[in-house]
Amino acid sequence: MSAPRAGIVCGHVIVELTSDDGIEAVGEMSDFQHLPMYHVDVPELERTLRQLLVGRDARDANALARLLDETFPSSDSLYDKAGVIRCGVDVALWDLRAKLLGVGVTEMMGGRVRDSLPIAYPIFRQQSAADIPANLEVVRRMLARGFHRFRVYVGRNADLDREFLHRARDEFGDAIALKSLDFSNLLDAREAARFIESTRDIPYEFVEAPARAGDYEGLRFVRERTLVPVSEHATSPRAALQLASSGAVDILNVGLFVLGGITPALHVLAIAQAAGLPVVIGTTQELSIGTAAGALVGVSTSAEVLASDPVGPLLYQRDVVTTPIEFRDSALSPPTGRGLGMTVSPERLREAAEPLRWGAVETTSVVDRTGGLVT
Repeated sequence: MSAPRAGIVCGHVIVELTSDDGIEAVGEMSDFQHLPMYHVDVPELERTLRQLLVGRDARDANALARLLDETFPSSDSLYDKAGVIRCGVDVALWDLRAKLLGVGVTEMMGGRVRDSLPIAYPIFRQQSAADIPANLEVVRRMLARGFHRFRVYVGRNADLDREFLHRARDEFGDAIALKSLDFSNLLDAREAARFIESTRDIPYEFVEAPARAGDYEGLRFVRERTLVPVSEHATSPRAALQLASSGAVDILNVGLFVLGGITPALHVLAIAQAAGLPVVIGTTQELSIGTAAGALVGVSTSAEVLASDPVGPLLYQRDVVTTPIEFRDSALSPPTGRGLGMTVSPERLREAAEPLRWGAVETTSVVDRTGGLVT
């Protein structure tokens, strides 16, 4: 798969499960093209998963969740490949269990509480002066398509970031809403706080990851120093509890890809609700299968859900499902039907299939989703 506006080829693995009576289910291991810079051996992973899962009862959800946790333990890292693997299998198991019952995944979670997931379209990081007019053009194009909320990635070049923010404000004014600035743990807390204070004249609602990874004290420093709400990824239910109880954040980012699927995401959402914290549904820019899973979780939770940025189906040149997920008016409309509501197209899957591999790309390009474009 390739993401033309971000310039990185992103490797995904599609999980397909089949019950004894022939019911088929799907999941997605999303974006192996993030750090750390290694890949799984897909045939060996398939062999391992067959050994683990074949013959087990898909309805035995607790035992299977425990088995996945023990086999692919979390490292509490944002781009933990074990979490990506668990996520693909867990989502497929939810799809299968719902189909066995003849219901949608949302019914398995208690039903929808909202019709759609609010979306803030991501604007990727400024790397050079040329990125500023290019990203302004992205805003124009997406605004014409009905997207009025945006999430801006910052942290590589403060001057370029500030220039983009000011030019976006000057050109678009109240026609757009900047939901958040995402620092992606690139700066330490004091550097991030200085940037936030230097952009006080730009209206945005919150900031994400404005400290080094794992620096809860730094997150709290930014909250108290700037009085701007802070969001951070929950890398596990334990981390979510620590983020909430330590006063480090105002918002929890709940990403299925890092947590390991729908099952642990529901645990984190329960923590957010207990702590009175709103959430965003996190993403590593999945294809339609993974995007659907996150969206279905987002519309089914009673937690307050802020505008999130899972827009992978809009970024990638190809997808592997018969009917890609739909976006309309700065919102994502989750599929209906049994299970996830997603059906893999064998033809599209064959067209997209290729080995997972790393090209000649620098680590900063991986983090910032830039680099050589493959078409």
